[in-house]
Amino acid sequence: MAETDAFAVKMILPPDGRQTRLDLFGGKPAKKQTPEWWQSISSWFRHNNKTIEPKLEFYAQQLEKEGYSEKSMKSYIFMMKRFFEYFKHLDPAQITMDEIEDYNFEFFVSGSYSRSYQLQFINAIKLYYYLTDGIDLHLKQLRKTGKVR
Repeated sequence: MAETDAFAVKMILPPDGRQTRLDLFGGKPAKKQTPEWWQSISSWFRHNNKTIEPKLEFYAQQLEKEGYSEKSMKSYIFMMKRFFEYFKHLDPAQITMDEIEDYNFEFFVSGSYSRSYQLQFINAIKLYYYLTDGIDLHLKQLRKTGKVR
């Protein structure tokens, strides 16, 4: 009986009183009248909104100046985020052509992505390096996926 008393679970009501939650860690709960109490619970359900890197912000601004549509800008930025997440251990200036070819092969040639999506990625990465660093990449030799319709 002494063991069950050591692991007692408290029920704490939220402000509206309709729901309950368990305090499994035995910590002192914040007072219900403070906004921090509800924010601590509701933060579990919020989406994790990460800010994009400064270079990607600059890239987005440059794409807007060039006159790209909102949809194209979102696609290009998403592709570049995913590309840089894959190479998170490297600085974008340190990524070599061999690594770009490996990424291309892994995601597009051996993956299940279409040729048009691959070509969109190639355009996104060429534009990124051209607009941010002034580097003109020649990616014509990259292996393409599938057959053209």
